[in-house]
Amino acid sequence: MFALALSLTLASVSPALPAASVTSNAAIAVCSSPEEDCAAFAVRAIDDAEREILVGTYGLTTGSGIVEVLVRAKERGVDVQPIADKTTPCPTARGIAPLAAADVPIWIDAEARIAHVKTMVIDEAVTLTGSYSWTRGAAANSENLNLVSSPAVAAAYAAHWRERLAVSVRYERRED
Repeated sequence: MFALALSLTLASVSPALPAASVTSNAAIAVCSSPEEDCAAFAVRAIDDAEREILVGTYGLTTGSGIVEVLVRAKERGVDVQPIADKTTPCPTARGIAPLAAADVPIWIDAEARIAHVKTMVIDEAVTLTGSYSWTRGAAANSENLNLVSSPAVAAAYAAHWRERLAVSVRYERRED
């Protein structure tokens, strides 16, 4: 009964949230920094990927282990596909270069003013999402990272990822 009431309440408050995206049978694990090691939390989830990781990223740097584990996932045959904010390939955000060197196709969201998402959809079943950026510096911030185990939630996030892919441009590695 509570799930139905919540679904109806959310649908009436937020018309942008389709009722189909509300689910009552999701398992959720929460990580909060700086008290907890959210990068390690993300790395464990990424290490479990078998087929696909759809990444939405605002910031992406090396040093936290996240870029490194995405490269390892690609090397073991996982289809890793990041969509990044247009500022991500700048010299201060060095996470794109190792991914490009590993032949990970990288997309830049060319339409949004800021592509501020911080999500990963893993194997159409698990979603990592929250305020936690995929950066070395995020560990020192007050952030949250939620792991949601639900194919329905993963499908909703994957649908948004695909909408952003449709307006994104392929990142071409430059030597300068």
